Amino acid sequence: MITTALIDYFMSVDMETVDTEKLADISTLEFDNSLPIEKRPAYVLEKLKNPLCFRCGEVGVKLEFDDAAPPIQEVLTNFMIRKKSGL
Repeated sequence: MITTALIDYFMSVDMETVDTEKLADISTLEFDNSLPIEKRPAYVLEKLKNPLCFRCGEVGVKLEFDDAAPPIQEVLTNFMIRKKSGL
């Protein structure tokens, strides 16, 4: 079960000091589409160990989110509207 403490732990990784070789490599993750939707988050968590900090090949990746930022759906919608209008 994902708790606030677990999320805090995920976010506490310092990319300056972490050994990227020890991070899960997302480029090798094979997603199992046969799993029911409700079991997919647990599958990803099991495979990545830390879904907010992983590597893609040799590059370390840390996801961070801004609580004050607009929702991703809004950002992508605005991007597509601008793209369609040629901006």
